[in-house]
Amino acid sequence: MSKKSAWAGAIVAAAGLTVGGIAVATAADNSSGPPAAFAERHPGKPGHPGKANQKGGTLVVGRVKSVESGKLNIIKDDGSEVSLTTDGSTKLRGGDLNGLKAEQRVTVRVKDGKALNVALAKAHEQGTIKDVNGNNATLVQVDGLQTPLDLSGVNEKPKNGDLVAVTGTVSDGKTVKVEQLRQLPK
Repeated sequence: MSKKSAWAGAIVAAAGLTVGGIAVATAADNSSGPPAAFAERHPGKPGHPGKANQKGGTLVVGRVKSVESGKLNIIKDDGSEVSLTTDGSTKLRGGDLNGLKAEQRVTVRVKDGKALNVALAKAHEQGTIKDVNGNNATLVQVDGLQTPLDLSGVNEKPKNGDLVAVTGTVSDGKTVKVEQLRQLPK
């Protein structure tokens, strides 16, 4: 390597370290979040300021314990309970809050202890059907887990041995009330 090439390489490395040092210093100055340039390029990323996060709030995921006038009680997945206030502006995707029942699985957008939006969590499962008995059946998933199915919402019932994909809501903490059923190729 010539002296010229070595000097050019050293200058490029020094410039890179200087620019890198400035970026690190900028990030250190903004310890509460990412550099502003990152946030501008990635609006709405979790934990980053942006248009999608302007509403703020957090998500609570769990099962409905009870619904009362102005109050929604949830048992979170970690077993703890949370009581959230509701009012006329609290929205339930696809329905009315009064239609919520105990044990239904929900995701709730919460801000300052108030439920802003509630959505019924959808179950998506695939597997083989067994033990068909009227509107009841069992889905054996690829990993061997077995899920009870309520087929009352499906017109065309599957048969034992059918490979299917189902979508629905969990009604009692374990049974999937099937809303859509799709036959999969064997």
